[in-house]
Amino acid sequence: MINFIKVLLNRRKAKIAARNELCDNTIARFKSANEAADRLFCDAHVLIDTDEYTKWKKTYSKALQETRSDEIKKLKKAEHFSGLINEHTKLTENKKHLEQRILFHNRKVTNEMIKNAYALIGNVEGRKLDRQQMECIVKDSHNHLVIAGAGTGKTTTVIGKIKFLLKSKQCAPEDILVLSFTNASASEMNERIRKETGYNIAASTFHKLGLNIISAVDAAFPKITQLRLKKFIKEQILTEMKSESYLKLLNAYMVYNRISAKSEFDFKTKEEYEEYLKFNPPITLCGNEVKSYGEMDIANFLTQNGIQYIYEQPYKIDTRTEIYGQYHPDFYLPDYDIYIEYFGINRNGEVPPWFSAYGTTTASQHYLDSIEWKRNLHQSNGTKMIECFAYEKSEGTLLENLHRNLINFEVCITPKSEAEVWNQISQSEDDILEGVVELFETVINLIKSNRYSIEYVRKLNAERENTNNNIILLLIEPIYNAYNDYLAKNGEIDFNDMINTARQYVDEGKYINPYKYVIVDEYQDISKSRFLLLNSLRQSSDYELFCVGDDWQSIYRFAGSDISYIINFEHYWGRTEISKIETTYRFPKKLIDISSDFIMKNPMQIRKNIVSPNADAGFALGEVSGFNERCAIEFVAKRINDLPQKSSVFFIGRYSFDAELLNKSGLFECRYDNQLGLIKIIYRPRPDLTLNFLTAHKSKGLQADYVFIINNKKSKMGFPSKIQDSPIL
Repeated sequence: MINFIKVLLNRRKAKIAARNELCDNTIARFKSANEAADRLFCDAHVLIDTDEYTKWKKTYSKALQETRSDEIKKLKKAEHFSGLINEHTKLTENKKHLEQRILFHNRKVTNEMIKNAYALIGNVEGRKLDRQQMECIVKDSHNHLVIAGAGTGKTTTVIGKIKFLLKSKQCAPEDILVLSFTNASASEMNERIRKETGYNIAASTFHKLGLNIISAVDAAFPKITQLRLKKFIKEQILTEMKSESYLKLLNAYMVYNRISAKSEFDFKTKEEYEEYLKFNPPITLCGNEVKSYGEMDIANFLTQNGIQYIYEQPYKIDTRTEIYGQYHPDFYLPDYDIYIEYFGINRNGEVPPWFSAYGTTTASQHYLDSIEWKRNLHQSNGTKMIECFAYEKSEGTLLENLHRNLINFEVCITPKSEAEVWNQISQSEDDILEGVVELFETVINLIKSNRYSIEYVRKLNAERENTNNNIILLLIEPIYNAYNDYLAKNGEIDFNDMINTARQYVDEGKYINPYKYVIVDEYQDISKSRFLLLNSLRQSSDYELFCVGDDWQSIYRFAGSDISYIINFEHYWGRTEISKIETTYRFPKKLIDISSDFIMKNPMQIRKNIVSPNADAGFALGEVSGFNERCAIEFVAKRINDLPQKSSVFFIGRYSFDAELLNKSGLFECRYDNQLGLIKIIYRPRPDLTLNFLTAHKSKGLQADYVFIINNKKSKMGFPSKIQDSPIL
């Protein structure tokens, strides 16, 4: 009996000891979490990284889970239960409010930092910076991305940042590198920094940086080519065209692949399809406009092979009934009395979804019925019909099957020479070669900029199975090789080489980054080659990175810029402080609301809450229209007459030749300013006004009191442009 009691007592002691131990261990975990939270606030004058809250939650996740557990109540009889309750209460408060405490602390510290910074740097370029601008200046981060809306004073913020770095002794002038994208912006930045700080800071373009690196490594200034790539490409194409095989390939591209033809099945409505054809009309070698790209291919094939055809000639027999009108087959071959029909169905016998039903009959069934009617008509009248189908076009077998059927019907196929075909192509459209040259120039620059090879691009294309792209690469390859051979033979480099060779030198350890702080303006325009150069410099010797940009203003994709570098900044650079400057001084609220609503139709854009201190003086947008171009420009002139004295005015067009709308009106006169790279507009009734014409791309970042956007026609060369980009881009 005594032994039994001893066993019970020992069990009770063990249970109490275990409970006390569990309580003490839990207290230790809670206390450790609370102390870690308190340590975040050990310095009242230092900002707490917002990532610290996430790290704290992850590190002490077990303790935080235990605060919700009912197991705590079971420790009520533990020796140190009151201590557990204290730590539990404190941890529960931290769990609820630590993030807010950090934000409150950081706001307090930031206020203090801003106050000190204001005292240190004063006004920047004659004005006191707003709070968001000052936060960008005082916050210290290894990577700092500033998303700055249009007209928010981002360049002034950059200058304020440099002034702060110098005044606070964080950097000497030689420690700072400022990068911009054009010579004009870099030159302007240099002048504004010197004027504000009294120091000459290294502000340059990426190309100039590359040039400086190459010069430093080679101890000699590199030989920069004076060759005009566009002129070189045109000369090379003309040389290559002497080869029958090259000319055949060029003809095939021009006739069948130059336009990225969409299928009837790519559209949801008839209106969409008709609009697409309106701006990208399928025009044959003979200059006829047909109803589809499949029909265009058939017409061109017949022309190339010396087969005369008539498009949509009425069938030789009157077919009009109560149900059907006169039958017009797509093509008629008069020399052979043969008809060709192009039927717009897929492999399943279905028509595009936008085709209309006929009464209770579905659109597809109605179309199939009409095919059967045509077959029966030809059979009963003893006429011959060759059938072609939309699915053959999409599968790439249309012309092959057409060729076989023509042979079966004993049609004489006598292919024209490639020279004859080219002659017909070049007569169908003025300066047709210029468009090819421009495309080839863009592709070559992008290939070189990305440091790709033709073979690598070919592999990329293989994943997409795009015949058009493959033909372009075959056409470009000898020109691309000739261009590189020319540079190598003459010991020259081009603008792409400036960046790529510089990066190579850095990677090889021939050049060590000397800068402690790198500032990049217009970061949304960054390209792959520029990013890789920046990254190589950081691998060479680390630096603080401060980038300012606006994804809403990314409009240079055609030149190689890649918006993903700003959208996914942290993916490329690691943990990042992201700030925003959202007060614009350029335009009023009504324009902000309209433009912001339009841009945010794309959910991938970074959301910004742009505000303006400028009160709206009436509605910010107006429309000037006339029933023809002359009248529209006359009405513009009347608006110009009413503008306030000494106003500045921009006329903005999509293309440089849009300025001709003003010039040919007789009301305005255009004068090109080579130094400023813009077109000055003379309007004699108002000599007090400053009027300039710019393209949309050249106008970015500039401002005027009044802006007239011209040539807003819904046409191929209107604004916005309806011209398709080649898929290879």
